[in-house]
Amino acid sequence: MRKLSEFIGKPLFTRAGECAGTVKNALLAKNLKTVRAFEYFDDQEDEHTLPVGSVISAEDALMVRSLAEKGYKDAVSAPFGITVYSETGETLGNVCDFLLEENEVKALLLTGEREVPAERIASVQDALIADLSSPLPLRPKRNAPPKTKRAPAQRAAERAEALRPKAGSTLLTGKRVPENICDARGNVIVKKDCVITADILKRAMAHNKLFELTLCVLSSENAAAR
Repeated sequence: MRKLSEFIGKPLFTRAGECAGTVKNALLAKNLKTVRAFEYFDDQEDEHTLPVGSVISAEDALMVRSLAEKGYKDAVSAPFGITVYSETGETLGNVCDFLLEENEVKALLLTGEREVPAERIASVQDALIADLSSPLPLRPKRNAPPKTKRAPAQRAAERAEALRPKAGSTLLTGKRVPENICDARGNVIVKKDCVITADILKRAMAHNKLFELTLCVLSSENAAAR
């Protein structure tokens, strides 16, 4: 696998040998799982985007077949330095790189050389939330016996159990909620200014709102610390 940072600062050449500019960053899909394009600036310091499919080779420099630009509404600049939290509020570290396999982001490399699989990133906003407790889907094995079909209620119960906070993970417990948290229908399930307890965490998980609750609390704390 390659690191995304290996591309930053590389010169960009056309097949005619003309230096078109220098790579400054990459545009990723909103879920951070794929590289969509590279951002670069030319000798006039004007910024441009280059579709990743236009890259022919990427060694000491990027060789490209075309400089034609495209619009990328559903893409974000690679968020180097952004903070990553677990679903229970633990600070996992800051993103210092992205590990790539072809154009696919396989993992986020955090400070301290910790890796978080890209498929674990469950929320992408002012901070990233990584769901480390839910089991990842397994690839089907050959000659595996047929699976027993489970009722929706059973599947929901199993997911709730998988998301249940582990013993000692009380990082959100005792903190005050800065704003109302509502369910999908708009009903308030966690009131503003209430103190988070284990029951409130379970209620948020039951309504699939644990990530929103975590991000709400941590974003408020970060804003207050500035």
